[in-house]
Amino acid sequence: MAAGDRFLSDADRAVTELALVDADPTRTYAAILDADVSGDRLLGAAGGLLDLERRLGGDKVRPRKLGELLGPELGFVRLADEPPTLFAAGIVGRYSPFDRAVVRLEAEAFATFDVPGHLKAVIAFSLRAQDAGQTLLTCDARVRATDDDTRSTVTTMSFLVLPAARRLCRRLLELVKQQAESGAQHAEDGDGDRDQHEPGRLPAG
Repeated sequence: MAAGDRFLSDADRAVTELALVDADPTRTYAAILDADVSGDRLLGAAGGLLDLERRLGGDKVRPRKLGELLGPELGFVRLADEPPTLFAAGIVGRYSPFDRAVVRLEAEAFATFDVPGHLKAVIAFSLRAQDAGQTLLTCDARVRATDDDTRSTVTTMSFLVLPAARRLCRRLLELVKQQAESGAQHAEDGDGDRDQHEPGRLPAG
């Protein structure tokens, strides 16, 4: 079962992408929250919305993390935070040519929300430990309309929606993989340094 099935089992459209990460599940899970999205053209633009007022005022703003992007400032609700195996966030938006807006919800209201004219979306990451300290990381993105008219629009636009969702999943996996593997490498380098400088150790000779 895909990770998103738990939160949006009756999705109208869904995509799933996978990546093998050279880091353990604990480090990979942390990377989901810590991955820097500021340098990514698509995700960085979305992250910039969080600081739009300050940017327009000429202030310097700090880099944004993926965990913040999938947080309440942009309207996401955290549906699962179960380290080191599952992370999921959902969002609800009104989909109309004349009125498009994010609906602010509590996490417990996400599953039952069914007001017509809206789209519900879920992004879920699942993690499975592999041999040699690696992690199989899955990104599952899915969308469901709350009524038939909106669903018809989604169906008509599938030639755009599905490629965009697949590209999003792949980019998210790339960012998390880079963050996790970078952290793993730093940890290994640090362990090596400690071994060389550990008090009480004398060189063989």
